[in-house]
Amino acid sequence: MLPVFKLSNGPLPLLAFHGIGQTHRVFEPLAQALEGRYSVYAFDLFFHGEQPVQGVGDVLTKEAYRALIHAFLQQHQIERFAVLGFSMGGRFALATAELFHARIDELVLIAPDGITISPWYRLATGTGVGRILFRYFLNHVPLLHRFGQFFISIGLINRSVLRFAENMLATAEQRKMVYNSWIYFRKLRFEPRYLATLFNQKPIRIRFFTGYFDQVVPTSFLTPLINSLPTYELTVLKTGHHRLIEKVAKRL
Repeated sequence: MLPVFKLSNGPLPLLAFHGIGQTHRVFEPLAQALEGRYSVYAFDLFFHGEQPVQGVGDVLTKEAYRALIHAFLQQHQIERFAVLGFSMGGRFALATAELFHARIDELVLIAPDGITISPWYRLATGTGVGRILFRYFLNHVPLLHRFGQFFISIGLINRSVLRFAENMLATAEQRKMVYNSWIYFRKLRFEPRYLATLFNQKPIRIRFFTGYFDQVVPTSFLTPLINSLPTYELTVLKTGHHRLIEKVAKRL
C-alpha cells in the first residue's frame, strides 16, 4: 500500500498524485483551498517521501496498480471520488481514471505526463539498451550536460527543459529516484482514443490546467486526448511548470 495522507475534509474524496521529486506535502495549499468541499487524499508515490516505498517487481503494471487503489478505496469505504494528478502524477491520475472510470465524478489534470510521451522518455526506458544508456548518463552528469547544450544549439530541446532536468538530477539520491521512477512507471501508458471512449460513457467533469510558459509539459501535449473529448475545460495559466499547483489552488 502506498503512503496516503488525508489533508482536508469534504463530501467528495479527491485522490491526488504529485510530480517527480515531490511528496504529498506539495498538495497542502491545495487542500486548504478545498477544505469543506473535498476530502483530499494525497499519496506519496513509489521512491518518494520521507520513507520511500520501493517497487514490487521490475515494473508497475496496471493490474498491480488496480489492486493498490482497490484496496485503498475499500479501506476508506469510498464509492465515488475525484482524481487529480500533476506532471508525473498525471500518469497515476490517468491510470486511476481508466481503471475506475465508472466511479469517478471529476478528473483534474495539471500539466499531466502520460498523454504525449516524450521521445527522450521512450529512448531511455523503451528497451534494455536504452535503459543501460540512461543509467550511464545519470552516472556521468557532466556528459549529460554537454549533450543537453548541443541539443539546445540545434533546437531539439528548450533551455528550461535542460534546467529542469539538471535540478532533478542534482544529487546522487535524486538521480537514483529519477531512474527508479522512470523505469518502474514505464508500463503506465495510455491510448488517448480509448481513454476518451471510457470517459464519454458516463459524465465526468474533466479539467486541464497548463502553464503558458511551461516547456516541460506544454499545452500541446494534451492534444491527442482533448481532440477526442466532446467536452472538457482547459485553463492556461501565466506561469511555468513549478508553480502550477499553487496557481491551480487559487483557481479551485
